[in-house]
Amino acid sequence: NKFISFNKAKIHIEGRGLQFADSVYEVVPVINSKIIDFDFHIKRLKFSLKELLINYTVDKNSLKKIFNKLISINKINNGIIYLQVTRGVQTREHVYNNKLKPNIIIYARHKKLNLPIKKFKGEKAVTYEDLRWKRRDIKTVNLLPNIMAANFASKHKAYEAILIQKNIVTEGTSSNIWIVKNKKIFTHPSNTDILKGVTRETLRILIQENKLQLVEKSFTKKQLFNADEVFLTSSSSCVTPITKIDSKVINSGKIGNITLNLAKLYSKSFMNE
Repeated sequence: NKFISFNKAKIHIEGRGLQFADSVYEVVPVINSKIIDFDFHIKRLKFSLKELLINYTVDKNSLKKIFNKLISINKINNGIIYLQVTRGVQTREHVYNNKLKPNIIIYARHKKLNLPIKKFKGEKAVTYEDLRWKRRDIKTVNLLPNIMAANFASKHKAYEAILIQKNIVTEGTSSNIWIVKNKKIFTHPSNTDILKGVTRETLRILIQENKLQLVEKSFTKKQLFNADEVFLTSSSSCVTPITKIDSKVINSGKIGNITLNLAKLYSKSFMNE
C-alpha cells in the first residue's frame, strides 16, 4: 500500500512468486493516458486467482485509482501497467499455507504500442514448438518456455514466435494468432491450450458488431502458411499484421484489407472514448 521509487522496490527472497512462479499477473495498456480494456483484465485476473486458490479479493475501484495515480506520477501517455499478485512469503515448501498474505506489485512504464498510424507495418514471425504447461488459460509468471521461444524469434530477427503443438497453431509467446482465409477470420478457440487474450475478446466483439465472419477453430501449420492474411493480437501489440512466417511470405508481403480494417476498428474503439 505504498507508492515508492522504482529502484527502491524490493521483494522477499522466499516469496513464492520468485521461487515457484506461484503468482499471476496482468499487463494493461495505456493509450493517451487512458486505461484500455480494464474490465476484461480484471475479469481474467479474478479467474487466474480463483484457479490457483490465491487468497486475494480484487477491489476493482481501488485498483483503478492506483492505476490512474501511477499514470499521473509517471506521466504515461502510451505504455503499460504491470500488476502481479503473488501467493505470499513462506519458508520454501511445495505445499503452501492457506493463510498466506498475498504480495501485490503494480508499476507503470512507457512503451510504444503498435497502432494503425503512419508507420504501421507488417512484421515477421517464426514457428516454434509449444513446450508450455497444460494450463495456459491461467495467466501465471511461469513463462520460461515463452522466453525460450521469444529469444529464438529475436535471434532470427522476428517480431514473434508462433507456437505449434502437434502441428496445430496454439498462440504466440505473448499474443493470440489469427488467420484470414476466403474472407473468414479464424482463431484458436478459448480453452486450456491458450490464454484468453483481452485484446482477442475485444476484437471478437468488434467482429460480431461489424458482421464479419469469425470461426473459432484450431488450424494447422499448413493452413497458417496458406492463409490470405495473418495477424496477432495482444495488449501491447494491439492488432499487428504478420507478413512473413519463417521463409514464407504472406499476402505478397502486404498488410491485408481485413487486418487493416480490424486494426482501425480496434484503435477507434478506445480513441473515441
